[in-house]
Amino acid sequence: MDCPHPKSKGAKRCKSCSAKFMATDPEIQRRRREGIARHHAKPGVKLEYRERMRKVMEKVKADPALMEKRREHGRWLHANVLTRPDVVEKTLAPETREKRAATLSATRMRDIPGAYRDEYRRLVASKKATAAEAKAIILEQFKRDIAA
Repeated sequence: MDCPHPKSKGAKRCKSCSAKFMATDPEIQRRRREGIARHHAKPGVKLEYRERMRKVMEKVKADPALMEKRREHGRWLHANVLTRPDVVEKTLAPETREKRAATLSATRMRDIPGAYRDEYRRLVASKKATAAEAKAIILEQFKRDIAA
């Protein structure tokens, strides 16, 4: 028995020890993440969430008191969290910067296959092709490579 104070006969844990166990057990965390992923994979879930958040933000933006509360919270975060030396160090670490760059690249160039992104960048930067032209060239090359 890992809880010294269960509340009922036959119980293994009290409420707080049970919550701690559920939050820290790797198997339970894995199953929880899988369930969330399954839920978000359902069609329309992301769109419903975006629409709900858009409506909430419209209400927040319409109320000056709520906007000021959000601003104040942002100021508090900056003063008490984001400027702490450990957080600044982690933010500026090379691994963090690389991960952020990869995430931004994957988001902004989601239409360009990953293996072709360097070539796309080269076309835009050195060959002075527009983004649309470079995208068309890369996608055409991708189709040829797939067909071959």
